[in-house]
Amino acid sequence: MSRTSAVGLLVDTRQALVADMHDKPPHEAERNQQMIQQVERLLLDVRIGRTREFRLEFPNRIDVVVSD
Repeated sequence: MSRTSAVGLLVDTRQALVADMHDKPPHEAERNQQMIQQVERLLLDVRIGRTREFRLEFPNRIDVVVSD
């Protein structure tokens, strides 16, 4: 997947996590908050080229290989 597509996927994943967090009890919302932070960090790493492969578990499991 291109870097641009990978960044778009991560942005969409973050938005889905935020939307999903509103309907959760506090302990599950905290888990979502941790996942949001991980996705944000991954987003930065992919943008600057530090990460070329990653796996997302939410909303569906997907393995991504980033190409330039």
